[in-house]
Amino acid sequence: MMNSLSALLLLGACELSNSPETGIVQKSESESGTVNVQTLPSRSQAQLVEHVSFNSEFVEARNISIWLPEGYLPSGGEDYPVIYAHDGQNMFHAGHAYGGVEWGADETAQRMMAEGLVRPAIIVGIWNTSDRWQEYAPQKALQLIPQDTPSDWLGPVIPELKADAYLRFIVEELKPFIDATYQTRTGPQDTFIMGSSMGGLISLYAMAEYPDTFSRAAAVSIHWPLTEPDGAIAQQADAAMQTYLAASALDPEKHTIWFDHGTETLDAAYPPHADAMEAWFRAQGWAPDQAVFRAFPGTDHSEAAWADRFDQILTFLLEE
Repeated sequence: MMNSLSALLLLGACELSNSPETGIVQKSESESGTVNVQTLPSRSQAQLVEHVSFNSEFVEARNISIWLPEGYLPSGGEDYPVIYAHDGQNMFHAGHAYGGVEWGADETAQRMMAEGLVRPAIIVGIWNTSDRWQEYAPQKALQLIPQDTPSDWLGPVIPELKADAYLRFIVEELKPFIDATYQTRTGPQDTFIMGSSMGGLISLYAMAEYPDTFSRAAAVSIHWPLTEPDGAIAQQADAAMQTYLAASALDPEKHTIWFDHGTETLDAAYPPHADAMEAWFRAQGWAPDQAVFRAFPGTDHSEAAWADRFDQILTFLLEE
C-alpha cells in the first residue's frame, strides 16, 4: 500500500540508480513524462514507478503506475511476465482510488511472491480518464446495437466509442515502452490483462482484438449489461457480445479467461448475463479451466470486494 511518493524527478536520459541511504530508486528523462519513484523499505526492494501524463497519439494522456517485484534489477537480471491492469489508480493508492479504497495489489503480490505462491511479475496500472466508459466499452460489440438506442446512463444515442483507440495505445505505445524500459518477457504467454466492471469488458475485448498479444484475461465483476442493467442496451448486450466473440480469434487452446461476479449492489444484476455467457462459452468448446466463471455470493460491486479476492485473480493469471 503506497502512501506519498518519495521522489519527483524530471525526465532525463539516465539509468535507474539506487540510493543506499533511502532505498529510493531514481529515474530520469524519458519521453513518457514526469516520473515519480517510490520503493518499499530497503529490506523488500519492491518498487513503484509513476509515469505522470504518459503521452499517446491515440487517446488522452494518463498516469501509469508500474509495480516492480522484490529482486527486480534494471539490467542483467530476470525477465518478468507483465499484468496490465485498467483503473490503475485503484490498484496501489488509497489516496487516488475510487472511494478512497485501493486493491492493495502491491501488498498482495508482495506476500504471494515472497511465499512462492505465484511467480514474480510486473504489474502495470493504467489510470482511467473522464472517457472511461467510452474507452472501456467493447466497441465492435456495441456497434452491433442500433446507435440510437436510448440509455439513462448515456443519453439518447451511444456516444463516440474509443475502445479501439485505447487498445492501440496499450499495444502500440505502452507495451513497447514497458518492454524497452523494463525487464519483461514480451510474448503472449507472459502478457496478461485485467480489470473490474467496465474494465472487465475491455480486458475481454483486448484479448479478442489482440489474440497474439494477450493470453490470459481477468474480467472481475464484468459489466455484461454494458450500461444500466434494466435498459434497452442491456437487453441486447449478451447477443451482441456473443456475435462479436464468435467472429473473433479467441481460441480455447491459446487463451484462458476469468469471469466473476458478486450478488449485491450492481453485481446483483450480473448472474443472468453470466449464466448466458457461460452457456455460450461452453457451447463453443471452452472447458471450465479455459473460461473460468466464478460467483462470490454476498459480495458487492466495490474495490474492497475485488481486493479481497485479488489473491485468487493473481493465482489465475500467474499460474504456469
